[in-house]
Amino acid sequence: MEGTPCGWIQGLSMSMPTLTGQTDIGRFRVKHGMTNKKAFTLAEVLITLGIIGVVAAMTIPNLIAGAQKHAVVSGLKEAQSILNQAVRMHAYEKDDDGLDFDVTLSPQEFAEKYFKPYLKVARVCTKQTDGCWKTGDFYGYYDLAGNKKTDTVPYSLVLNNGMILGFGKISGYNLHSIVVDINGQGGRNTMGRDVFVFYPYNSIALCSGHNAQKAAMAKNGIYIGSFDGCGAPHQMYSRQDLLAPNNVWRACSKKAPADSGGRTGAGSACATVIFLDGWKISKDYPW
Repeated sequence: MEGTPCGWIQGLSMSMPTLTGQTDIGRFRVKHGMTNKKAFTLAEVLITLGIIGVVAAMTIPNLIAGAQKHAVVSGLKEAQSILNQAVRMHAYEKDDDGLDFDVTLSPQEFAEKYFKPYLKVARVCTKQTDGCWKTGDFYGYYDLAGNKKTDTVPYSLVLNNGMILGFGKISGYNLHSIVVDINGQGGRNTMGRDVFVFYPYNSIALCSGHNAQKAAMAKNGIYIGSFDGCGAPHQMYSRQDLLAPNNVWRACSKKAPADSGGRTGAGSACATVIFLDGWKISKDYPW
């Protein structure tokens, strides 16, 4: 009977949802978050991690190198701007064109006349061993061929931004160089990597055997890069000549011959190559 306990239990059981069918069970699991989820196997995880590692190994070094090259170009352009601005300020103050540099001056006299008064200087070094050019176990920098250059910058200015301007002059000649460490002591100090040369050119300093055609193309002023064997600016040469080890002195090549006597070393032409390439470091640059 309906009013008996047995009848009440039977009615209750008939009113409860049944979970016997596959469809009903599936609905119940979905409703309560009990769906089946397939997990990765250990092998699949290891394979995925391996692929990620290979891709990272291939791309990260390129990304780092790209960032380094961008920083180098930015620093080189900043150095050029700083030097040109100092020369313009000197010309304005002295009421002359400022480009006919007195190349008979010593490196210190030259720096103190044309540059030091117009720059924000944090420190002055009156010899190369004063510490401005501390590189590993010596005072100086490496040229692009790996040679230690310890006699090129007897006078240096450390700017407030950390950049170092080293002033030098070839022994027996009136050929000056400004060697710039664009990141101060933050790198290895290697020509063509973080050390570059600028050339304050005056045609009266050309030696008797100079390339007349190249010299005629150049006007007095500051040139990015160094100079050939007789004083004509590197900017007067093609990038092919500058990248070849033996076509011009101090070429942008790791195979360029060594020099001495206060000369700035292999790789001094690298700043010119970057400039000629439109302010970028190209694939054939000896990075």
